Amino acid sequence: MALKITQYYYAPPEQFSNSSLYLTWAGQRECDSHFSIGPRMTDSATMIFVANGQGYVEFGNSREPIPLTKGDMVTIFPKMRYHYYTNPEDPWEIIWVSFKGTHAVSYIQDIGITPSNCVIRSVLSHSVHRTLMIIINTLGDPDDGPRLAATGSLYMLFAYLREHIDKTQRISENLRQDVAVMKATHFIEENYQLDLDVEMLCHHVNYSRSYLSRLFKAETGMTIPEYISTIRVARAKHLLTESQIPMREVAASVGINDPFYFSKIFKKHTGISPSEYRAENQAAEEPQNLQDNPPLRN
Repeated sequence: MALKITQYYYAPPEQFSNSSLYLTWAGQRECDSHFSIGPRMTDSATMIFVANGQGYVEFGNSREPIPLTKGDMVTIFPKMRYHYYTNPEDPWEIIWVSFKGTHAVSYIQDIGITPSNCVIRSVLSHSVHRTLMIIINTLGDPDDGPRLAATGSLYMLFAYLREHIDKTQRISENLRQDVAVMKATHFIEENYQLDLDVEMLCHHVNYSRSYLSRLFKAETGMTIPEYISTIRVARAKHLLTESQIPMREVAASVGINDPFYFSKIFKKHTGISPSEYRAENQAAEEPQNLQDNPPLRN
């Protein structure tokens, strides 16, 4: 069974050869298990999209393959040594566009793609795929006019790619921020008995004091010292209810060495002193204890 391939080449009229951007080659093909291009270099920039299947790309003298799967894209810069090939166990179908121009590399970099960051994951959306098909079909027109108009669709492709990259970066940053706050709250909950401060926490999550403080307040609704105090008071409540250890030990057990300061913080959070809280809650448990363990009768 013959594998499908559609591709068109284009050399613009001489008066357009110094344009800022123009297409030179575009196509789509189903690949067999032996498909391989390179190692080689070209004068054009090429964007390769994986429509189906899997494959790999290698750059320079590196023999470390970068895996590509359905929806991914790789950009090959001019004069960049490359080698790309299919996974023989899951041969891929690829779509590509090649282009040149005095500003071709600048346009790629404006999108957010660089030689060291040239693989974009999960980018082949419906809009991107439709635009690629328009480019291929238009480039196949025998007249120069429609072929030059295909460059307009290439700009549209760049816009979709930039939108995807910006969105991915925002999601990535939001996730990174969520993880940082999660790490901070977990560190506090596991180490509240230590002499915690904001600087210790910033060092743990590798954020500046001002940035982490602002991020923490936005995510939790509390400042870092407020959250530390909340956790300490919660742990102190448990100790006051479940044990008879002295108040000084309760304070030290939750990371506060000054019992007077502990009493002040506790009362600020609960409205009563630690001693009052212990008396109220231990007294409330006595009737239940009597019910669970009724006195012996002679």
